[in-house]
Amino acid sequence: MTHQRSFNFPVALLIGQGTRLRAALRDTTVGPAVLKRLKPGFDTSLDTQLQLVQQGGTDQTTAGGVLIGLTQAEADAYTEMERLMSDARHSATLAFPTGDARLHLEFTVGLADRSHDLDHEIDYANTIVKGCQTYAAQLAEHGWTADDTTALAGYVTTLEGDPALRDTAGDQKKRITSARNSAANDLYKMCLSLQNAARLAYPLTQAGKVPGITEARARFLLGEFPPHNGSASPAPAPEPAPTATK
Repeated sequence: MTHQRSFNFPVALLIGQGTRLRAALRDTTVGPAVLKRLKPGFDTSLDTQLQLVQQGGTDQTTAGGVLIGLTQAEADAYTEMERLMSDARHSATLAFPTGDARLHLEFTVGLADRSHDLDHEIDYANTIVKGCQTYAAQLAEHGWTADDTTALAGYVTTLEGDPALRDTAGDQKKRITSARNSAANDLYKMCLSLQNAARLAYPLTQAGKVPGITEARARFLLGEFPPHNGSASPAPAPEPAPTATK
């Protein structure tokens, strides 16, 4: 089963705000009133979940690296391929007027929603190689040579390697991404539960009347997290400002 995230803001933000909430829960001044409203062991479970999501990010990065770093030679080839693709595109924009269909069709200039995984990049590079071969004379007027085209084609050949191996790496990344999304969803729900306990322990109606309430609510990010423009569920209405004491 593939898990989708239940929120629409970066996982890095969830980790950062979750860490702040954990610090508030551990604070001996504001934490006890909230902790007693949560199930036993909640603080330990929160620690574990934060570590799980953080580790998931490391694993995901590693899996992504497999796609372009199966060997050092392939990693170097990828870097050079990207450089030459960029140079070929730039040369093509000098050779052909803006809006010329060949820029888009032969040199992948201005592609919308362009994917950047290895297989797509290889496809783009192959298209550009063919474009460079077809329009060698036009590109030559702007400094692009046949040797550049040959070099680009060689790096593509290096990277094409074993398709089955790339497919395996891609499947691994998909599994890690799904697992991380599941863990992040659990962490998000824990953060919301913690905040709900804080909301009950430090009611808005007491802010400005009972010392420390406003500060405690701020420590638990009430009204700040989740971000109102980044939550998958409807954002809560902004909390009214506390009534000042006379």
